Amino acid sequence: MTAPGARELVALLRATGRTRIDRAGLWRAFTEAVPSAHGSVDARRLLADAIAELAAAGELVPSRAADDGTPPLPRSVKLTRPAAASDRAGSAGTGAAEPWHPELAAAAGVRAPSETVRLVNRWLFAGGTRAEVVPLRERALEITGDEKAFDAGLPAPLTPEILRAVRVRLPLHREPVGEGPVLLVVENADTVHSLVRALRPDPGPVGAVAWGAGTAFTSSVLSLADAPPVAIRYFGDLDAAGLRIPARASVLGEAEGLPPVRPATGLYRALLEHGRPAPAGAADHSDVDWLEPAQRGPVRDLFAAGQRLAQEAVGRRVLVADRDWRAGLEVG
Repeated sequence: MTAPGARELVALLRATGRTRIDRAGLWRAFTEAVPSAHGSVDARRLLADAIAELAAAGELVPSRAADDGTPPLPRSVKLTRPAAASDRAGSAGTGAAEPWHPELAAAAGVRAPSETVRLVNRWLFAGGTRAEVVPLRERALEITGDEKAFDAGLPAPLTPEILRAVRVRLPLHREPVGEGPVLLVVENADTVHSLVRALRPDPGPVGAVAWGAGTAFTSSVLSLADAPPVAIRYFGDLDAAGLRIPARASVLGEAEGLPPVRPATGLYRALLEHGRPAPAGAADHSDVDWLEPAQRGPVRDLFAAGQRLAQEAVGRRVLVADRDWRAGLEVG
């Protein structure tokens, strides 16, 4: 199809679920398909061209009655049944494939688009293009029913612009300890306190210790984009959530140009040595690969046993006993 917006127009018309579309409905769909036509002196001609091309392709039948404008526009159009849908209906008893909104045209090239992408597609057709910009979790809840649906990132080809949403960047609380280039992020507040006290007399490469505040770090990591550290190291609990947080934060941060979030290997080694296993139930092993290779096996064994380790086991007594826990805090 060569007429501007013709392909997008017929997709929008079919998405209404109606067979007959009046002139007002044609205009609404056309200005959504071709936003630049809104208020343009060429809008009527462009719409007439699109209707003529769609009629010639057998996609719709214009009514005989038309207005007296130049060029004239039909009072309504009647959508025909797509040939592909007729073939499927005759052989498999199914209807037409779901059309893609123009803003999600790229989804047609994605192998097996996720159900989330399809939900966004329906939301766009239902008026999402007119939605005001809101925080991403609010939009996720509106569209999917799960406010955390986009926490791990947006599936292709979704973007914040398509969703009319912004990812909220919470501030990340940091305690300066030196002049070094490394930011050490710690999941829980008590361990932050102990590490700040241990590092201030001899911070080495660590410039600040930040409080990740649990899952809040998957949002607050983005606040670092304004003044990115040279390196980010992380220390948290050894349980499913404790690994999921830095793994997701790393993906989100790298998408914004931040350095990857990597494990503070010496602190995790100390936790494996001094931690007290506690019941945790079944744990998801999918984020264990975020750890350094040498530590993945012991952590998988821990999870397989239905146990977890709280980072508070690496307290002041452990931190003053030796310096081995500082391994992995270097740049590089």
